[in-house]
Amino acid sequence: MLKEIFRIISFYDKIRWSWAVNDSFINFYKKDLDDDTKLLTHWLCYITDRQMAFERIWDVGGFVFSELVYSIKKDKRLELLDPDIPTAFIGKKNHDGYAFRSNTFVNENQILRLYGFKSTDKVEFTSRYYPSDYFSILYTFDILKKYDFSFTKFIVEQLRNHHKKEDYIKRLLFSLYLLSYSEIGQPNKLEIADFQKNIKKAESRTNKILQILNNRFEEEYSYFKKGAIFYQKRAWCSLRDYFKSPELKEYFKRTLYQEAIGSEQQDELFSLKSLKQFELPGDVWNNNSKFRNCILKGSEYENSNESLNVILRDYFDKNETELEGCYPEQFDVTFDFIPRMCQSYNCNICPIGLLKGEKGLYFKKSCVNNKILYCSVALTNCNYKIDCFGSDCDLIKNIISNP
Repeated sequence: MLKEIFRIISFYDKIRWSWAVNDSFINFYKKDLDDDTKLLTHWLCYITDRQMAFERIWDVGGFVFSELVYSIKKDKRLELLDPDIPTAFIGKKNHDGYAFRSNTFVNENQILRLYGFKSTDKVEFTSRYYPSDYFSILYTFDILKKYDFSFTKFIVEQLRNHHKKEDYIKRLLFSLYLLSYSEIGQPNKLEIADFQKNIKKAESRTNKILQILNNRFEEEYSYFKKGAIFYQKRAWCSLRDYFKSPELKEYFKRTLYQEAIGSEQQDELFSLKSLKQFELPGDVWNNNSKFRNCILKGSEYENSNESLNVILRDYFDKNETELEGCYPEQFDVTFDFIPRMCQSYNCNICPIGLLKGEKGLYFKKSCVNNKILYCSVALTNCNYKIDCFGSDCDLIKNIISNP
């Protein structure tokens, strides 16, 4: 049964990434940023992506972080993160604590105006866990000093170091974890004040991380891949976007060309072989008890206490030859699927329910099977918009015709 569920999820996932949105989903502070700056802005946004509205992160945080990245790459100065400097991108808030802030005014940025900013305002962004986010960002830039502040140069070095290994994507993920997430701890806001002390801490950490990357990688990676690799949601989401997002994938491919990663190497890098290595970013959606209990019922994992991403990896590795075109990360569509289906009690129109023969009795009523319309199943289940495939639809052939 899990094989068929993998295929249903794969159907949604292919639609999720198949239609490009005309406008960038990051509110960059200006339009003519280079591709590496855009990628690093995206990476910093994901660092702050914890327990707050993701729209605010991309709209408000994206504006601030894109100017921060552009300025640091141009001036080569980490002092732009010194809270005592008036033009720094971190500063004290009027009432308490700190906020990331822009030097550029809102002007006519209509997205920011929707958040209540005035045209004469500079932008402030306070992430939920901003002390640790601040140190992650500072430490990231301190390592990137060694790469001329180029995010892509760092990535390319890791790919060249590990491209002959079967698990090169997981090794790249570990390298990116070391870049921004390792040894951050739980600092408090008071620790942000002493920039000179923090720079020394950053330099000490950088030396340690470079030692791992250059001399102790195998030892540290061997430990990491046994468990911690499944709990790097933000890193996995970011890296996944560089391979699957129509917008970010193009930025990434162009920057790789600039670093002499040519067409043949890119064809291999962006192949299904790479996608199969991605872990599902574990979160509250794919571990939702209603969804989890439904898809695991009757399987060997029904009573397992493991996180769903661990279970899906185990099942996939055991059954890969029968799961053509499928892989665990695709279950990230639960971010869109579960709120509209499981939490809204739409089991009676769910293709998984139809597959199980228990529920989903009205699924066929939700499938219009009309090529002049949107796919009503993807639209209803996940809010994905794509033209109906008609009778050529994999869902019709594999689920409706053979429930």
